[in-house]
Amino acid sequence: MPNWCANRLRVTGRAESVSQVRALMTGGVRPLYARAEAEGIQLFLAGCAGLLRPVTNETYVPYPALTAAGQGEDTPENRAFTEWLVQLRDGAELTDETCDRLHDLWLATGLRSRTWDALDDEAQAVMNSLWKRKHFDWSGVSGGCVSGFWQRTGDIDAVAEFDMRLLLPTRLDVEINGFNGGLLDGVPGGYEFYIAQYGVKWPVGYALEVGDCGPDFLEVDFDTPWSPPHGRVFEALSRRFSVTAEHWYAESGCSFCGFDLYSDGELTDSLCSALEWGEEDEDGIACVTGPDWIVNNIGHFGG
Repeated sequence: MPNWCANRLRVTGRAESVSQVRALMTGGVRPLYARAEAEGIQLFLAGCAGLLRPVTNETYVPYPALTAAGQGEDTPENRAFTEWLVQLRDGAELTDETCDRLHDLWLATGLRSRTWDALDDEAQAVMNSLWKRKHFDWSGVSGGCVSGFWQRTGDIDAVAEFDMRLLLPTRLDVEINGFNGGLLDGVPGGYEFYIAQYGVKWPVGYALEVGDCGPDFLEVDFDTPWSPPHGRVFEALSRRFSVTAEHWYAESGCSFCGFDLYSDGELTDSLCSALEWGEEDEDGIACVTGPDWIVNNIGHFGG
């Protein structure tokens, strides 16, 4: 298990904007990327099983089995699959606009109406083998059997408190590659991508608590593994909602703390320091005593 970094976020702005940030923090925003991930995994399985084929003669280099069935007939279903394949190959960022387009392509492939029981044994075997190999690593859909996933694909909307992927988009190919990667050659896994994009390996807020604040002020305490989220996360939040955001953080295991202030998408002030410790008590435990600017601005000191 990781050490946990303690974070406190204070947001001020117009009541409407603060209300939108509150919805983001409490899991009240529908994550279209989660739908695109689930539908993309189903399309990936279908392509590997030869249920859908590109209408052009091509190979998907990171995973040749996806197009190994060869060129397909020029049907609306295969044309939609071909367009989806382009999005996968290009590492499409899962913005809301792109997710809506990917959903339209999924609908056009006709997979929604193809029940698992109606598929032939060979196609089921191919997909079951891939599912057993990889489903534990597909964080949005993991668990259960492939037939159950197949039937519920269009209904998957996994929500999380302070989901940073709603501020900075993840990528289609990354999500299909899975958290640990190793499926698509040359494509980063989720762990690698999340560290680079969000600064943390799990880009959500843990143990999140929202303070009882007024309509134009919001205070949120949450934890993240090992380190605080990257500043670009709060730059994006401040810019999107036109708010001022104070971010305080501390992690006692590595004895560091900091403060950043963002306004309209720009970092305007910043502090960082090692934590200061008092003398150990009879149990050998020392308490944090400073710096003064962090002591009363954080819920706990992580670790």
